[in-house]
Amino acid sequence: MAGFFANLFSAGASSLVEAVGDAIDKNFTSDEERQALEAEMAKASMQYELEMATLGLEEKKVHLADTASARDHQSRVQESEHASWLAKNVHPLLAVGIIGLTFFMYFWIIQGDLSEIDKNGVKDIVIYILGALTTIATQVAAYYFGSSQGSKDKQKSLDNMANGRNKT
Repeated sequence: MAGFFANLFSAGASSLVEAVGDAIDKNFTSDEERQALEAEMAKASMQYELEMATLGLEEKKVHLADTASARDHQSRVQESEHASWLAKNVHPLLAVGIIGLTFFMYFWIIQGDLSEIDKNGVKDIVIYILGALTTIATQVAAYYFGSSQGSKDKQKSLDNMANGRNKT
């Protein structure tokens, strides 16, 4: 019975609000005022979207500058006469280690006895570690060999948008 009254009053409340809104629109707002209000709301919405796009672009610029700074730092260490062998080679050694460990895990899973992994209760742990290694290996490859063509195209589009906004 309570559900009946809830449905009755919620539908009635909705109709009441709509009727009151229509009455106010008809009695207190002219067509010109309503159109001006709608135009102002559309303008505010477009301004908001523009601000959000600008903030996204600025965030992307900061991220790219951070990446460039890290690569510049690594380049300076590589070129330094005073840097130790370990300082010059720690990044490549870690990269080779991560890639090697990832391939070893793949090989171990493919060649190993999966029933033993299941019995020992470590299947979820192995899958988690393999997922993490795969993600890191992808990042290593992107660092050393660059990212996909799609990323380059996206960056070009972002740069074109930034240049277009700066000119206006």
